Amino acid sequence: MNPQYASLLIALPLFSAFLVPLIKRAGKKVILPYLTLVTLIQTGIAAWAFKEVYTTGQPIIVLAGGFQPPVGINLYIGHFAALFVLIIAIVSFFMAVFSMKAIDVEPIDKYAMLFLLLMLGATGMIATGDIFNLFVFMEITAISAYALTGYNKTGEASEAAMKYIILGGIGSSFFLVGVALLYGSLGTLNLAQIAMLASKMNPTVAQAALALLVVGLAVEAELFPLNAWAPDAYQASPHPVTVMFSAFVVKAGLYAMVRIVYLFKDTPAFMGILNLILILGTLTVVIGELSALRQTNVKRMLAYSSIAQIGLIAVGFGVATPQAVDAAVFHMLNHAVVKALMFLAVGYVAVTFGSPHIENFKGLGKRMPLTAFAITVGAISVVGIPLFNIFWSKFRLLLAALQVGKTGIVALILGASLVEAVYYFRLIHTMWFEGEGGKIEESLALSVIMLLLVALIIVIGVYPELVWNIVQKAAADLYNVANYIKNVPLLGVSP
Repeated sequence: MNPQYASLLIALPLFSAFLVPLIKRAGKKVILPYLTLVTLIQTGIAAWAFKEVYTTGQPIIVLAGGFQPPVGINLYIGHFAALFVLIIAIVSFFMAVFSMKAIDVEPIDKYAMLFLLLMLGATGMIATGDIFNLFVFMEITAISAYALTGYNKTGEASEAAMKYIILGGIGSSFFLVGVALLYGSLGTLNLAQIAMLASKMNPTVAQAALALLVVGLAVEAELFPLNAWAPDAYQASPHPVTVMFSAFVVKAGLYAMVRIVYLFKDTPAFMGILNLILILGTLTVVIGELSALRQTNVKRMLAYSSIAQIGLIAVGFGVATPQAVDAAVFHMLNHAVVKALMFLAVGYVAVTFGSPHIENFKGLGKRMPLTAFAITVGAISVVGIPLFNIFWSKFRLLLAALQVGKTGIVALILGASLVEAVYYFRLIHTMWFEGEGGKIEESLALSVIMLLLVALIIVIGVYPELVWNIVQKAAADLYNVANYIKNVPLLGVSP
């Protein structure tokens, strides 16, 4: 298949979103099945791109309009992008299925359009090779997320959306100023060419530009202090959207941050920005875990837990050794799988009983045993129990920190796991050892999705080497900047 077909990863959700009003004419009941079909096709295209990249070992380069960069914009689907674009597509498909159960607030057609644009924006952020195009996709993601956060039309949802809009606007402004500094100094917006010319940039200006870009992307990456929107948005947004936020929207923001910063890996500005990322990541872990302890709303508790895990990933990227980057990417993958499962299961409980308050989880093991089992597996994995997937990524983060003598990070990871054990085992106890109730028939489609995710958690936990080779190639795609420059066909440009 022609590699240019990878452009369908952008074109399909874009045009499908604009076709929703036409589909609506066939009846509102057709909209969510249409959404499911589009995401299924997107998953097929993403699976082909993944197979192509990992089989050939070469990235897929898509040239917009046939113009070579830096004249034209390009998509760069390397090992990292191929892996996470596939994750975005699979999670979107699962959430389209969940939407048929969870979404009944009108207008459904607007929900479907925003859903597709959210998937499009996150895919574009990971696949683009141009920093201004990255800003465009970031804005598509953010605006879709703002609207979806407020979709339920409650006071809580409106307040959450407003917080998100304000912080998102601040982040976008910082990002644009950072882009302006880079463009003013280097005269290019192409990421590969920026990496090629990075050493020629004034170190002070480079550090200022990178700091602005990191702060700008910290909103989507959910890093403290620009993550105040996240708990409210996770709690108030439709349940399928919450899964998308945790599984891939935040990953797209974190990836964009790391991709840009690592372009300056061989410059004096690099170490100062790494320290900034380490500080932000550490604060995010501490505040996220301590905040999760106090929650009685399980969905909000998962939101803070998710924020803390993102902080751990940022810390791994802040250490910036090949081993730490491998571990951080592994944790990104594991976190996407586990939090997709947990937000799906908790959202299903909320749909069934009216809210995700802890009271509704009493006796869940008797009333909805499969859903309770799924939550239990996810909780045990997040804590870092052996034979479950997150144990291995936490273990590799520990080893990477020890290799460079950063014992503070080791203490941070162990302390975070201890706090997680407190609130997750409290939830497990509530589900299995408190309350009574008759058994409720659980959705077959959602049960299959939950069991697939449970199986993936356990398989990775028992056989981590099955995905470790994939993870290492994805991490090398970020860390090996020279290889990235070599792969992008820059027109008439030499180092």
